[in-house]
Amino acid sequence: MSDELTLDMLDIPSGWRRGEGDWTGVAAAIARGETVEVIQEVGSTLWQNSLPEKHSLYWEGENISTIKARIWISFTQRRFSPESALPKVQWHPRVLWIGIGCERGTGRELIETAIKQVCRAYHLAESAIAGIATIDTKAGEVGLLELCQARNWPLQTFAADILSSVEVPNPSNIALKEVGTPSVAEAAALCAIELISCTMLDNRQDACATILNNRQDACEAKSESACGVGILPAREKLLVPKQIFRSKNPPLSKGGVRAGSAVTVAVAVCPIEYLE
Repeated sequence: MSDELTLDMLDIPSGWRRGEGDWTGVAAAIARGETVEVIQEVGSTLWQNSLPEKHSLYWEGENISTIKARIWISFTQRRFSPESALPKVQWHPRVLWIGIGCERGTGRELIETAIKQVCRAYHLAESAIAGIATIDTKAGEVGLLELCQARNWPLQTFAADILSSVEVPNPSNIALKEVGTPSVAEAAALCAIELISCTMLDNRQDACATILNNRQDACEAKSESACGVGILPAREKLLVPKQIFRSKNPPLSKGGVRAGSAVTVAVAVCPIEYLE
């Protein structure tokens, strides 16, 4: 590799998504060899191993005198001021798993709108979404399947007994009575991040380099329970607790039956990004 680094030469994992920002400005700063600060909050750090010996990238916390551009790597959706003289860009590793609970017959539009509203309220990048998680009885839910197909999101499903083994902040006796688990959205999101983490730990040598805030403890042990969600510190397990969205006028489905009118959304962040 040439010692002259360009933005296109960064060996960014294929599953990451480009977010908003002044990509031309950052590329120009890198090409000129100017100091570019990198703030990486999530995702694999293996791409750093492919950098040439002489490069101008520096990491947050290092002694930097003059910053000419900045690269953010996170699941946060940042809004950059167009008046800023410092060009900035953002990469979004796919680390967010959306837990979904919904009534039977709920349409794609209501589910998608609920997810968008949660992302907007919590400043989450939709491009950082890895996939959808729910109870296995929703595996054939048309609205969910249509949304996952349109957005290229995998759908992970879990049995009620697995979900009921997960400790959640907002259990529901109504859900327990109706579907056999006190939580669908929160528990499914948590199960998804552990499933992905444990799967990727078997296949990725850099797993311990992908932990939030450089944490090492998340990949030192796997849970021995059916799901357990023991791979993350308790305070970091659930990024967004369950949020309930209702449609006042659900459309009529075939046969004149009202479509589902309620969606529950929860979000968990995985220490390891999802790669296709």
